[in-house]
Amino acid sequence: MIVVGASGYIGKRIMARLAGTPDIWATSAKPDSGGVQLNLARPGDFDYGLIRENDLIVLAAAISSPDVCANQQDFARSVNVTGTSQFIECCLKCKARVLFFSSDTVYGAATEPINESAPMVPAGDYARMKAEVEGAFLGHIGFKSLRLSYVFSREDKFTRYLADCAKSSRKAEVFHPFMRRVVHRDDVVEAVLRLRECWSDINSPVVNVGGPELLSRWDLAAMLKETVMPDLEYTVVEPADEFFLNRPKAIDMDSTFLPLVLGRPPRTIRMAAQVEFSL
Repeated sequence: MIVVGASGYIGKRIMARLAGTPDIWATSAKPDSGGVQLNLARPGDFDYGLIRENDLIVLAAAISSPDVCANQQDFARSVNVTGTSQFIECCLKCKARVLFFSSDTVYGAATEPINESAPMVPAGDYARMKAEVEGAFLGHIGFKSLRLSYVFSREDKFTRYLADCAKSSRKAEVFHPFMRRVVHRDDVVEAVLRLRECWSDINSPVVNVGGPELLSRWDLAAMLKETVMPDLEYTVVEPADEFFLNRPKAIDMDSTFLPLVLGRPPRTIRMAAQVEFSL
């Protein structure tokens, strides 16, 4: 198994779960990092001899900021589309399996529940890049896509911001409306690890990875204040119009297949918060 993006927000959690497991490789764009070197802007430099038949390649690296993808399109495209596609193609030629991290934004705005059968109507340059890669490989038996919603943990950007505000007695500013099927990071990791074992049992090239509830940032702040951040104070701020150019206000992304992958329903964020802040 090779984890591309092993030092990232989700990749490092995957590596922590697999600590001590043999034949797990992490990649890094930095030659002195201790991982296998891979720069997705130059995928031709990678040593594909490391890949064995039926290996799982977890592709969790990308230029993920919607604003960078919109404002630095050539750079973002060189990594997110050109380099990523070349890397996937080479991995599939080695008869490996590729698990590609995509995004709920490939569906565009959705105020009613949608599942994996919904068409892609990508919103923003980042979503269009993800959709382009998916479109090139979804017909291949060795390729699956995880379409992630907002991934919650005590280390996610918004939760860290709220925790810092609560600790320093600053009133947090919460964008509203901004709604997603927020999912616990540990459920994302569990889905990856279980797909490693049950790949052929999941009869879908796409798995939506979202939580059981559509939550706004206001909902998240209220829930965290009630459960784990009693000192948190917050106020609603309406985002500037530019904020939503690359981010739909609401994506109600349900999943037919995630409960099958996990063997259970995904965890509620209330449950996830209690797990995260008891660590």
